Amino acid sequence: MIISAVANALLGRGIWRKVKHMYNIEKGELYVIAMPDSDREFNKTALSHIDDFLNYRKGKGVVILTTDDWTEDNAQNFSKHIIAVQRITERQNYLLNRYYYFDYYKFSENFIMMSLQGNFGERLSLAESVNGINKADMACLGLYIIRDWSSTGASNG
Repeated sequence: MIISAVANALLGRGIWRKVKHMYNIEKGELYVIAMPDSDREFNKTALSHIDDFLNYRKGKGVVILTTDDWTEDNAQNFSKHIIAVQRITERQNYLLNRYYYFDYYKFSENFIMMSLQGNFGERLSLAESVNGINKADMACLGLYIIRDWSSTGASNG
């Protein structure tokens, strides 16, 4: 089982390296945001705060990786800083997740897993509605990690 997990993480690393090379992510000015879920409300929220994220991180643009039809079709409408929207398969998403999970601390500051399911977002989703915390708070504070994010839920939480 551990061998399979490590093999999947290595396959995920190959996908990440290909995306990094394709969009020249090494420079630190571009970010990759994986949006694997079909939660339209959360995806809209995350997309609507891309400019806030880039402003905070002093980035120039983002590449969206998604398995979701709606996100693929509509992401470009949310920000002029979205360089590309790339469709990935469920399998590619799974492999990226494995790599992200196993190599989290060294993975990349330029990669954001925008999900309220799975490895890291699942626990974050438990905070919804506690002290007024909403999906924008979870996206901006919990996943984009915008430290100066301000909202009622963020102030109460």
